[in-house]
Amino acid sequence: MARVLQKLRSVDFYRKIPNDLTEATLAGAGISLVAAFTIVVLLTAELSSFLAIETKEELIVDRSAHGDLLRINFNISFPSLSCEFATLDVSDALGTKRMNLTKTIRKLPIDEDGQRAGYYVHDDLSNVDIKYDEPSVSQDFALPLSKDSFKATLEAYSIVVVNFYAPWCPWCQRLEPTWEAVTQEVHTKYPDADGRIRFAKVDCTTEVDLCREHQITGFPSIRVFRSGHDEVNVHGVKEHESYRGDRTQASLLAFADNLAPSAGQPHHYIRQAPHSNRPLPQAASALRTSGCALSGFVLVKKVPGALHFLAKSPGHSFDYQAMNMSHVVNYLYFGNKPSPRRHQSLAKLHPAGLSDDWADKLAGQDFFSRAAKATFEHYMQVVLTTIEPSKHRPELSYDAYEYTVHSHTYDTADIPAAKFTYDLSPIQILVSEKRRAWYHFVTTTCAIIGGVFTVAGIVDGLVHTGARFAKKVELGKHT
Repeated sequence: MARVLQKLRSVDFYRKIPNDLTEATLAGAGISLVAAFTIVVLLTAELSSFLAIETKEELIVDRSAHGDLLRINFNISFPSLSCEFATLDVSDALGTKRMNLTKTIRKLPIDEDGQRAGYYVHDDLSNVDIKYDEPSVSQDFALPLSKDSFKATLEAYSIVVVNFYAPWCPWCQRLEPTWEAVTQEVHTKYPDADGRIRFAKVDCTTEVDLCREHQITGFPSIRVFRSGHDEVNVHGVKEHESYRGDRTQASLLAFADNLAPSAGQPHHYIRQAPHSNRPLPQAASALRTSGCALSGFVLVKKVPGALHFLAKSPGHSFDYQAMNMSHVVNYLYFGNKPSPRRHQSLAKLHPAGLSDDWADKLAGQDFFSRAAKATFEHYMQVVLTTIEPSKHRPELSYDAYEYTVHSHTYDTADIPAAKFTYDLSPIQILVSEKRRAWYHFVTTTCAIIGGVFTVAGIVDGLVHTGARFAKKVELGKHT
């Protein structure tokens, strides 16, 4: 056993020198302190580097599944577009066209300063089929009201139902003979001496100021005036009372019969005429404010497409020469917003970091045109960046959509609109988290400690040898 232990001692790489054979020097102490400090600094830097997150960026073809949908979120304010007629259409390069989206869209009335002026509106008029009477023999039409006769008529009757129209409007042309017939029949049934109700009309091409005063933007607009005004207060919000039922003689006469008993009473809502099977109200509120904020989201295919914001309504025509589509983009971004943890992870792993507008380049920007009949077009190029953290944190994976945008305004001979065109890049940026292996850290730690000690030993040896040489020269022993 003693021989075995003796042989083991012979392979000792670190043979010990007795303390009485070693010599401590002041220079050696200084070098030792410098070496220790250097080791601490290098180990701290290495530990920080080991704990830091490294990323690997790759450009690959978009790996989205076939038929995958992209969510577009938006909140856009139109100070001059009424919520009564504001609509959103979506189209794409595959020929898909969806008109007047309503299920995921909310409309909020706003004033000229963009401030909230009412409650959210959710109208689904996409499937409304307004009925008309068949054309009949020409009758003795009543003259349209002027500004002066309009005021006098409102003072003379408790209830006045006014048809604001434009002669060039095809819907107004279809309504005209029916309206004149109803006007005569109502006057026969409720003569002037009765003073309860009258039907009248205003030509908005000649009485422009009068129509603007009553916020008429679509034709025909049928308003109900009680005691000289058509305003109705709903939860503190002023609105207009208007008729939205069928434009047939029977429906309008039934509407008049419903109104007559309420003459002299405040404004109220008449949901529908008796025996009517229509689900929509015949008398409803028309928003008094001139602006509208549209918010919500749409799901689209991952192909080039566009969002079209414009004025449109079944059974109405518009004077597009006076249409102003100026707007403010409160936000418009693609995909879902990251959670706080994902946002923190995204900020660490994103190759260029996150700027304030990293996902929404249009947020807070306004686009105004003093001239009407202008179309605003925004062209957005969208890039998908997929963040893949380590395997230990799969819940932090996130698809970040970023886009660049170019905007311009131009006069159009067609319908003025605000158009947001998007085009998705087929290239996807894949950012994966890359961590160093633990054995790399151990190897580097050993290299630092061993290397510093070795270099320090060499320096100490050189200093010690130099000191001895200088001492010999001083004593004259060196020849």
